[in-house]
Amino acid sequence: MKIKLNYIAALGALLIAMFVFITACEEEKTVPPLVPVKAEIKQIIINNSVYVIEYRDKVVEDMDTVVIIVPQGTDITNLDVDILYSYFGSIDPLPGITDFSNPVIYTITSNFETRDVMVMVQQVPPSLTSFLITSPVELVGKIVRDSLGLGNDTIKLSIREGIDVSNATFSVNFFGESVIPDPAGKIDLTKDTVIIVTNKEFQSTYVIDIEYYKVIEFTGVIFDGSMHPNSFLPGAINAEDSAFFSVEDDAFATLGGGKVARFINLDYTGNTTGSASFDFAKLGLDANPEAVTVIIRGKGYATHVTDHRYVEINVQMDLWRYQFWVTDDGLDGSGYSNLPYEDIAAGLDPLQWNTYRLTANYITGEVKIYLNEAKDPIPEMMPLFMEPRSDPAWKFSFGDGSGGNSYDGSYDYVIIETGGAYSPDDLSLEKILATYQGTK
Repeated sequence: MKIKLNYIAALGALLIAMFVFITACEEEKTVPPLVPVKAEIKQIIINNSVYVIEYRDKVVEDMDTVVIIVPQGTDITNLDVDILYSYFGSIDPLPGITDFSNPVIYTITSNFETRDVMVMVQQVPPSLTSFLITSPVELVGKIVRDSLGLGNDTIKLSIREGIDVSNATFSVNFFGESVIPDPAGKIDLTKDTVIIVTNKEFQSTYVIDIEYYKVIEFTGVIFDGSMHPNSFLPGAINAEDSAFFSVEDDAFATLGGGKVARFINLDYTGNTTGSASFDFAKLGLDANPEAVTVIIRGKGYATHVTDHRYVEINVQMDLWRYQFWVTDDGLDGSGYSNLPYEDIAAGLDPLQWNTYRLTANYITGEVKIYLNEAKDPIPEMMPLFMEPRSDPAWKFSFGDGSGGNSYDGSYDYVIIETGGAYSPDDLSLEKILATYQGTK
């Protein structure tokens, strides 16, 4: 019995000691200060819909002003309102069925402050906030508001040619009561189409404006420097001039397995021709194109001979020949051309590899040159660029086409496209070269 009592006593002493220890620890605890919470309205829900709130300039000094935007036609005298306000705070009056014909002032109290907030309701016409074509392709429409407020709002769509949009599906987000036509159905975009957003007796109309665009595919040919022009197209160079072209190694060639075609004619007084000429029809292209794009990656070699040319491009369509060349300026080896010197010399080193894109439109007579795939062409050409010929032809040639200059230059590749006059944005060099499978 004594042992049991001693056990109980010992247990009691232990419990007392633990109680004293815990109490002492609790006395050492410090209560952290409360974090101040701003008294404010965070969210307003009206008729079970969350509305975006906008803090505006104060109408009354020291009183925040909140504006709620609702669709025109909403009965603002009987709105079922719920308000999310500061945590651990209070609001007066309590949210519920409220008449907002006049501003309502709510008093928000937090653990830090008390503030009055004036809540106003503003009605605006029903509106479309987003428009999406979901089939046959996914397209996001650009909603353009009428800046004059005359109701001429539009939805702009950009659609590729060839896509059948006569039975399209769509989805919308809108600010109002309903949308016509019903997004659950389909629309025929080949006809004049409007989207109408309604709220009670009010409505807003959006006209769908479609711009069709064409995807340009490369349909031309690529000649790389791995072969002599006569191997690419027999008869491209006459027999006596054929020796002016050779195939060389060049570590910087991008096509043709490190090979480039080099054309050298330093004695132009003894031989005044030497061009390689590719007839469009013989290449299997459009025999009489309305517009042509030619791209050459070329490099020149300095010889310090008077009127020495590094690169020359000639396109003839019918009786008109369009020319572009880069020539030694006779001073420091930099390039100038039949374009204004100040527009080209500063940014061109003709002794390095450069890409030259020539576009020519036979119908309009417009000719452009793009250097190294720049977005914009070199400024306006000089009259010498275009000249009449006595015999009609439809062809492209490169080399010393004028017959009055020495020439030394290499060609990594030549691209000929008779589908149109395409800028780098219209048909990129990257897209063209992705089709390359070797010179046939």
